[in-house]
Amino acid sequence: MMKMTIGEKMARLREQAGKTAEELADYMKMNVETYVKMEDDFIYPNDNQITRLGKFYGMSYQEVLDVGEE
Repeated sequence: MMKMTIGEKMARLREQAGKTAEELADYMKMNVETYVKMEDDFIYPNDNQITRLGKFYGMSYQEVLDVGEE
């Protein structure tokens, strides 16, 4: 089993919530290209971005980071 990356987790959470990358980028106050780069693991989200994602999904900072096993 492989660990999921933070980008894969972000994409999975977004898809489960039925949201588009555009909607998340807007919420995160960034352009969609930057947000997609985070989901593709080209950019790692900073602490503020992880906290903001947690608020969006009703999760703690640590729950966002916990990628576990696929």
